[in-house]
Amino acid sequence: MKYKAVIFDMDGTLVNSIYALMHSVNNVLEKHGLDKINVDQCKTFVGNGIKELVRKAAGIDCPDDSILEQYYRDMIEDYSKNWDYQMYVYDGIFELLNSLSQKNIKLGVNTNKNEDIAKLIVDKYFPGYFSYLVGGRTSIPKKPDGSGAVLIADKLGVEPSQCIYIGDSNVDIQTAKNADMYAVGALWGFRSREELIRAGADAVISDPMELMKILSV
Repeated sequence: MKYKAVIFDMDGTLVNSIYALMHSVNNVLEKHGLDKINVDQCKTFVGNGIKELVRKAAGIDCPDDSILEQYYRDMIEDYSKNWDYQMYVYDGIFELLNSLSQKNIKLGVNTNKNEDIAKLIVDKYFPGYFSYLVGGRTSIPKKPDGSGAVLIADKLGVEPSQCIYIGDSNVDIQTAKNADMYAVGALWGFRSREELIRAGADAVISDPMELMKILSV
């Protein structure tokens, strides 16, 4: 089999976390007298980490703005309590993970979400499934840099070219390309088919189990 590992994005790929993210960022916006965002806005703001979500939601242009640091701290405090608010695993994900495991395909997670919260999600919803996770770390550049994905491949004992990388946004597709991995776009997440194709996805799927067809080619 050509591919020996699958690396998953988390938000919008494994779990629908949009309501938790929106809940916490709106709590921060309300606290500081700013307008709340809706779910469609939130879907376009996520993908580059929590700090970037806060920046976009608050309409702050400069990423080094001191007030952004305060908003970000408030967001982390709130989100650490509400990270699983209305969260659920997408239909078909467990069927896919079980099918991959039965074929001895190694599994990893690569997310820009703060790693401590990402680990809580994996521990709660996916115990025993994933061998290695890379979340937001100060020592590793955020996606779309491919460093995290390449580290996961190394930890799984496979070459990057032997990995399928699946995610729901242009950030994920770019990450896969930067890591020299086969890029699969997930249409059940937060972004459109057009965005995934424009980013250079090698394949786009609308149901998780479609990944098994790619694996067998």
